Amino acid sequence: MAEPLSLRVKRVVHSLRDDSAWRIARFLRHDARDRAAVTPVVSDDPVVGSYRNDVVTLDDADLDDFPAVIFQTWKSRSVIPGNYRHWRQTFVDTNPDCRVLLWDDADNRAFIADRFAWALPVYDSYPQEIFRADAVRFFFLLEFGGLYADMDTECLRPIRPSASTGAVVLCRMGGNPDFAHAIPNAIMASRPSQIFWLFAIHRMIEAAERIPDAAARIAAGPETMTGPVLLKQAYDAFVALDEAAVMALLAPLLAKLTERQRTRLRYARPTLLDGRNWYPLDWTNMFHKRLCNRLRTDRRILPIEVGRTLFPDAAVVTYWSHSW
Repeated sequence: MAEPLSLRVKRVVHSLRDDSAWRIARFLRHDARDRAAVTPVVSDDPVVGSYRNDVVTLDDADLDDFPAVIFQTWKSRSVIPGNYRHWRQTFVDTNPDCRVLLWDDADNRAFIADRFAWALPVYDSYPQEIFRADAVRFFFLLEFGGLYADMDTECLRPIRPSASTGAVVLCRMGGNPDFAHAIPNAIMASRPSQIFWLFAIHRMIEAAERIPDAAARIAAGPETMTGPVLLKQAYDAFVALDEAAVMALLAPLLAKLTERQRTRLRYARPTLLDGRNWYPLDWTNMFHKRLCNRLRTDRRILPIEVGRTLFPDAAVVTYWSHSW
């Protein structure tokens, strides 16, 4: 379906009013000459760690603070694109007080089987791995808290939220709050055991039950079934309800949790950051999209100093490689 003309005009006007768009436009003009780039180190060395080893120290997190944990997931611990290895290392270098975990597909499934066995039939029923890679983020943040970041995200500045930021932290992308993708799932943070994530899981399971056929799920897309569209819908529905209504909706899932999981649950409304903090690169902005496309076409990584100049208010930037 073609986008309505009014929405196209609104997006163009927002693009022209965005200060960062003009910084990016100037960069693109000079970039034709300068071609600033970083060459990633090529390596097949596996990232150290595993779910079984990592989980030993994850259960002790303070419910009233953000754990010093950054969670990422990829298909493999060793076969990782060079740009992803490079961007992952920026989280390690920029956040020395945090553990940066990488779990592969097998780790993710082992985690769901151990901690949320009741969800395994739905988890296994997804037709492609990207659905599961989306889904596991909600379960991780519910169980352990911390910060989740996509592998095509670069850390420009220290990112660990403080206790005063809020119990669940999301971020809006772009200038249209009604856009279906306006709350991406590329970067999310939370204290442990926040009910919002169980609510998101509830919505995810509802979507799976509503669309049980594999081909229909593929047609609907991971964005709708497990990803950013579902996250925004969960956010909108959650903030429209009071705590009692949320708990009533979640009663069937609450009964499936362990006693420890139930007693640790905490309720808080999510904090929604301005896009300049976590999503300074907005793929709906025509100037931003040109930068994304150029970097993707050239298979190029910008020096971190360039990112800090282009996005002076941002702790991180996602380059929207859409590699799945």
